Amino acid sequence: MHPEPVLQAKLALIPKSVHRSDYKVTRKSLENRLKRRLAKVSDAFDEFQESRVRDAVFSYLATVFAVVVDHKGRRRTKQLLRRAFQFAGLPVDKNADPFATVIRCTSERNVDNKTISKWARALRYAAYCKRPRTSLKRFVKKMGGINACAERYAIYLGRGGQ
Repeated sequence: MHPEPVLQAKLALIPKSVHRSDYKVTRKSLENRLKRRLAKVSDAFDEFQESRVRDAVFSYLATVFAVVVDHKGRRRTKQLLRRAFQFAGLPVDKNADPFATVIRCTSERNVDNKTISKWARALRYAAYCKRPRTSLKRFVKKMGGINACAERYAIYLGRGGQ
C-alpha cells in the first residue's frame, strides 16, 4: 500500500513595499506635481474643445472638480490658487473662487466670464451636495443639468438664499 500524498502548503512570497529612505518630498516636487495636474486639466479642456460629443464638457469639469476638491480636502486651496495663476501667467487674486480660477487658468482664455461663473456655481453646488461615490456627470444630469445646478447654487447656497 502506498500512503496518500500529503498536500503541503507552500508559503507565498509577499512582496514588501519598496521604501526609499533617501527620497525626500521637496517643495519643488510638490510644485511639479500640481503643475502636472493643471496641465492634465488643460489637456482635458483641449479634448473637450476638439470633441463634438454633447456631454464632452463633463470630462473637463470632472477634472477641474477633482483637482479643487482634492486641494480643499487637504487645506491647500491658497497654494492651488497661487500655482494656477502662475500656470496661466495671470496676476494672483487671493480672494478668487478656486473653481472659477482653475477654469479660467486652464481654458486658455477661450471661455467667457459668464460661462466660467455658471460652471463654477454648478461645481460649487456639486461639491456641497454630491455624494462621494456618485460621478459628477450623473449628479449634474440628475439635478437637471449644469444650468439647473448653477441656479440651485444661487438660490439655496449663494446670495439668493440670504
